[in-house]
Amino acid sequence: MIYPHGVVATALLWTVQGTSLDGTWLLTRIFRAGSPAITRAVPLDSTVYIRMSLESHTGGWLTGSLYRRYFGQPERTKLGGGPLRGTGRWILGADFDHPVSQEAKTAAWLVGDTLRLGTPFVPDADSLEFRRVPRDAPDPTTVLEVVTSL
Repeated sequence: MIYPHGVVATALLWTVQGTSLDGTWLLTRIFRAGSPAITRAVPLDSTVYIRMSLESHTGGWLTGSLYRRYFGQPERTKLGGGPLRGTGRWILGADFDHPVSQEAKTAAWLVGDTLRLGTPFVPDADSLEFRRVPRDAPDPTTVLEVVTSL
């Protein structure tokens, strides 16, 4: 049987995108602009911390759960998204209650073995970096905050 090139390319793209985000991801770095430029470990109670579990579905669509602590206050919400066609990126969305009720959407993309997200999952952040971990991995006690000069 002969398949049109577009069908084969779509199937290959879904295979690459569909399995690459599956799993549990922990926030490792928060990037912000400011002064002075510094990298420091901050306790989870002094910032926003996120754990995500993602599962891919037919067509590249994603569902999952997002666990967030906003200055120590726990929050859990459903996570959903899908591919940004032709970009190699995904759009992820969640509904948050803290600091105010909001529907947040952000772009996500893989850089090597890390997952990067734009804003607004963490207020005042420029971007976020996650690493894949086993499902039962403990939450760390700190997260790195990287401040780059304006």
